[in-house]
Amino acid sequence: MKRLFCVLLLGTITFFARGQNVSDQLVVDKFLRYFNSSQADSLYTLFDPQMQTVLNVEKTKAMINQIKGKLGQIVKSHYEGSPASEIYEYRMSFEKPLVDLALMLKGGMIAGIRQKKIEMAADSATRSKSPDNFVVRVPLARLVGTLTMPKASGKVPVVLLISGSGPTDRNMNQESGLTSNSFLMLAKGLADHGIASVRYDKRGVGRSVFSGNPEDLVFDDFIGDAVLLVDSLKKDARFSKVIIAGHSEGATIGLVAALKRKPAAFISLSGYATDLVSLLGKQLKADLSPADFKVAAEVMDSLKAGKRINKPLPGILSALFSPAIQPFLISNVKYNARLEIAKLKVPILIIAGTHDLQIGVEDAERLHVAALGSKLKLITNMNHVLKNAPAEKTANFATYNKPDLPLHPDLMPILTQFILQLR
Repeated sequence: MKRLFCVLLLGTITFFARGQNVSDQLVVDKFLRYFNSSQADSLYTLFDPQMQTVLNVEKTKAMINQIKGKLGQIVKSHYEGSPASEIYEYRMSFEKPLVDLALMLKGGMIAGIRQKKIEMAADSATRSKSPDNFVVRVPLARLVGTLTMPKASGKVPVVLLISGSGPTDRNMNQESGLTSNSFLMLAKGLADHGIASVRYDKRGVGRSVFSGNPEDLVFDDFIGDAVLLVDSLKKDARFSKVIIAGHSEGATIGLVAALKRKPAAFISLSGYATDLVSLLGKQLKADLSPADFKVAAEVMDSLKAGKRINKPLPGILSALFSPAIQPFLISNVKYNARLEIAKLKVPILIIAGTHDLQIGVEDAERLHVAALGSKLKLITNMNHVLKNAPAEKTANFATYNKPDLPLHPDLMPILTQFILQLR
């Protein structure tokens, strides 16, 4: 189940599940934030004593200005490896892809910065099919996405695709643990049927720059982003109607955005029926020892009551429920998907796969019961990333990293038929 935690549970923690430990990742996140907001004095405090003797605050400010002048803002960071004992390397990528920078961390502080040749991404073909041709500015962020238009004349319907939890990008990929290309394939399939789509990187993910404090992010921020994207699409004269389609956690984001903006329709793809903390509890119960689950249950009860927990936690729970993540989880609890979908008065399509090992079909069935008049489609053998997969866990999760494996063949006909019949 460790792999599942990486994909879904720890994936929920967008900014804290990437490196060798949480403290190093927090340093990297602070570096990114301080650099992008030109806070030289704050960035200076991240250097170890030896670095501080080389770079004072003024030299740090000059370094930031020089790098920004040539490369622009940092748009992406990821853990690279450990080139030496107790040294951990994190790579920074920029708006202008001329070179990368590598941060060398030791003892939770930055011990060095090196220039590196830009990586030749293995997913360059995917990126070439994902141009940054749809940009919306929101508070403290610049959301970057891809608009895929069909070869059709006149106005066409457009679908806003909202990805699931964690650092999942516009194509339903992550830097590690997930390379599905499912949203890329979904966009192409929709376009082949005369339907436009917009898929986007969430704030702080992929090419979407976030200049705020990652620790301050709450669930409502992502809802607000989706609302502004819907507003932008509704104003666009090329589109006859706007449909919101969210996957997994993105389904709840899209659901609440739909309540605020009333699109032509709403589609839930592998969405859960409760809240994120309740979903975590369901998954943890099956995989933790009774003693650890008892601790987890106490933490989750506290979060559901809006109270933080600051005591040490065992094993994976220390990362999953770290103090930096708890505000996000607390903010999610107030949105129970089953209760929210009952309020929505637009056409609703609920899709789930019978081999989804992360969110079971019972969630889809509960959503369907709550949403009067909704349509429920359970796709045989489809898993969480919308692909045909066996029920066996290892083989099922193996499909998460098969970017050329097509979507389940039943998915696209169900989607297109629903969208094209909308009035």
